[in-house]
Amino acid sequence: MNKVIYILISIFFIISNVFAHELSFKHDHGKWSFKKVNGNACSIFQIPLTEKGNYTQRGTVLFYVFKDDSAEYVRIDAGYPYDPNKYVKVAIDGNNYQFFGENDSAWSMKDDRIIIDAMKAGKGMTVVGYSQRGTETTDTYTLIGFTKAYEALQNDC
Repeated sequence: MNKVIYILISIFFIISNVFAHELSFKHDHGKWSFKKVNGNACSIFQIPLTEKGNYTQRGTVLFYVFKDDSAEYVRIDAGYPYDPNKYVKVAIDGNNYQFFGENDSAWSMKDDRIIIDAMKAGKGMTVVGYSQRGTETTDTYTLIGFTKAYEALQNDC
């Protein structure tokens, strides 16, 4: 009987930790977070400070920098399928970059290193995207703390 109670308590704490992590993740806007994906792959990511647009439903929105062995790339998850005929616009402290959207993700059209260097030097970033239905969204991110998170990506991955 004691073993059953111990197992039930253990399961309760495990489930509590999983949900607590999920809740803190959902409400951690404006903070760069590090995650080891698998093997030699890691990412840093941020939930936007603000999300604007005339939409009724939208999934999770994230801006990532991935590192896999020696390759690095940036990616945006919009929470909706992008219009494939329009570019996603990323502005970092007034410098503009175009990303291409496919399904609900977007990637840089330039060398990702250029975007990463701009993010390290920048203070703020705005992403403007267009859904397949024509809805425009504008998401804002802080770049404060990005350099430290990027260094963790380099050192811990």
